Amino acid sequence: MNLSDNVQFIKGIGPKRAEALTKLSIFTLEDLLTFFPRDYQDRKKITKISDVSFGQHACIFGKIVNTYSQNASATMSIFTVEADDGTGKISANFYRRTSPYQKFDVFAGIKKSFKRGLFVYIYGLCEFRFGQKQINIEDYELTENQGFTPNSFGRLLPVYDLTYGITQKNMLSFIKPVVEKYADLYPDIISGNEKYKTNLMPISEAVKQLHFPDSLEKAELARKSFAMQEFLLLQIILTKARIKNKTTEKINRYQITKKLLTPFKNKLKFNFTNGQKRAINEIFKDMMSGKNMNRMLMGDVGSGKTVVALSAILLAAENGYQSAIIAPTEILAEQHYLTFKNMIEGLNVNIELVTSSSLKSKKKRDEILASVENGTTNIIVGTHSVMEERVKFKNLSLAVIDEQHRFGVLQKAALLAKGKFVDILMMTATPIPRGLAMTIYGEMSVSVIKELPPNRIPVKTYCTTESSAYDKALDEIEKGNQIFIVYPLVDESDNLELKSAVQEAETLAETVFREKRIALLHGKMPPKEKNEIMQRFKNKEFDILVATTVIEVGIDIPNATMIIIQHADRYGLATLHQLRGRVGRGQKQSYCILVSSSRGKNSAQRLAIMTQTNDGFKIAEEDLKMRGPGEFTGTMQHGFPEFKAGDIVKDVDIIEYTKTAAADIMEKDPDLSLPENKNIRLLVSNKKYAQLSKIISVG
Repeated sequence: MNLSDNVQFIKGIGPKRAEALTKLSIFTLEDLLTFFPRDYQDRKKITKISDVSFGQHACIFGKIVNTYSQNASATMSIFTVEADDGTGKISANFYRRTSPYQKFDVFAGIKKSFKRGLFVYIYGLCEFRFGQKQINIEDYELTENQGFTPNSFGRLLPVYDLTYGITQKNMLSFIKPVVEKYADLYPDIISGNEKYKTNLMPISEAVKQLHFPDSLEKAELARKSFAMQEFLLLQIILTKARIKNKTTEKINRYQITKKLLTPFKNKLKFNFTNGQKRAINEIFKDMMSGKNMNRMLMGDVGSGKTVVALSAILLAAENGYQSAIIAPTEILAEQHYLTFKNMIEGLNVNIELVTSSSLKSKKKRDEILASVENGTTNIIVGTHSVMEERVKFKNLSLAVIDEQHRFGVLQKAALLAKGKFVDILMMTATPIPRGLAMTIYGEMSVSVIKELPPNRIPVKTYCTTESSAYDKALDEIEKGNQIFIVYPLVDESDNLELKSAVQEAETLAETVFREKRIALLHGKMPPKEKNEIMQRFKNKEFDILVATTVIEVGIDIPNATMIIIQHADRYGLATLHQLRGRVGRGQKQSYCILVSSSRGKNSAQRLAIMTQTNDGFKIAEEDLKMRGPGEFTGTMQHGFPEFKAGDIVKDVDIIEYTKTAAADIMEKDPDLSLPENKNIRLLVSNKKYAQLSKIISVG
């Protein structure tokens, strides 16, 4: 077989199982070969029955001395195997759901296999119940003699992610022969080059050790070896793109005329912070250079990234170019549109909102699209709708992507393709791990705004009961302030015992806040209605806004001094911090109240972090530690090949090394034509890397 062959032709798989494996993104022999375990069970030690620790998993080996079955309840039956290893006896249990009406024996197959006198290896959780040692059977192997060498015991056993219809035993039966027979087929770009041999395994050995390691130390060395190959390939592609970008002069030219920037600055009711000034200078320097800008603007919630981005947009407008700012949701795009429109009022600049809602009316749609195409509109604020084929620009030169981690690489490429030599400014309130920044963004420059605007009073955060939160809310309302109350659900759910926005808005209006003015806001509402409610709340026509996380980003209500987050344990740290950022935007002391009934350790840890710091960078770091990089990088890497062994958090040193190594390889052999780079050329031409190369070259 070849690495590109369909897995259905592998012995034991076939069309039906091959279809199930597609749910795990396994299509080819290569996919199966590199479908590495998510964990390992240490079954190397066989524990004496006399030494088992209760509450711990263990492997035991003993002789079957008795078997029997019993009904634990009307719906649960137990089949027990008594095993003896000479140091003691233990009851090993199988559990099966049953029905009083079924006519067959759910343990029929097991009873045939487990006969007295046979020997059995068992893996499971050990317990002490009803005065005796017990083990819940999770895996087993039977043998007629003690000299038998088991397949799944006496070794580290790989544990794979599964899907419906595929068991761990299935995966082992597929992967073991594939690894033994085809691991040597995998192209190796490490062993072929002397400089990479130090402390690394050949790739074929790494593949074998990743699936069936001799030790956990060998498994980690194998992971690093494969990660080296993955990151080196990616860095070579990034290096090729950087070389191309560096040798290409952009045709868009900017100079600061101050036709728009000076009146804009004079119009502002505040002074830029030092961080904002520094970021603006860095961005302007990039834009006025002869090379494309590729910059990330990081700043905590409320640090003033938006006004920095608008400064860059006005520099483009001063020079006759168009800019687009893209947000992940309609409500955030609409907020940006209203904020920008207010800030540029009186300036000779035209702005349009491009979302699915704003383009619904044919007449309005035709007007908007025509003004964008003929260049009448200077600033386009929108959502993914801006990336649609029907939206054509006259001279797009600057693309600003807000909350950029919510957009995939393919989507960004679609936007950049709408202009020539488009400068790109990405904005995020979520600090990006260094390894991820180096891996995905290559040479991207970073501007950081650390300080908040002066006189901004830090929000006080507490975990408390619902009744205490509502008492505090009533006090705030009496002072003339406004309140957010956030719920995780729009409507009640039969599956989740969580309060919902719609039902609670009605209940609160009839009980605790019956004398107060309450409004409801959620994502299922029509955009026009959402905007109207937000505007009325901003105009102080309501005391309380009951909402879902639709208010997570982009909502600016200076008079709101409290946010109550119901079921706070249901949210990640990043979302909690974004929600907290909805208050504290005025000159009054503000509060974030976290209401939670959860007693879980992780939930308590998350909420404790929220009460201890307002620093979004520290919160993001803690969030990454708690959740791991998977969820964070999942959306960031959209359009990139999945890393099979590489870890952007753990492997920063490897990434830095491969970045240097890739530059060295490309300098000596830009076409990858030398014999020692044959496998690099082979892998880079692989369709997943070829697609990536195309995406990067667009940007």
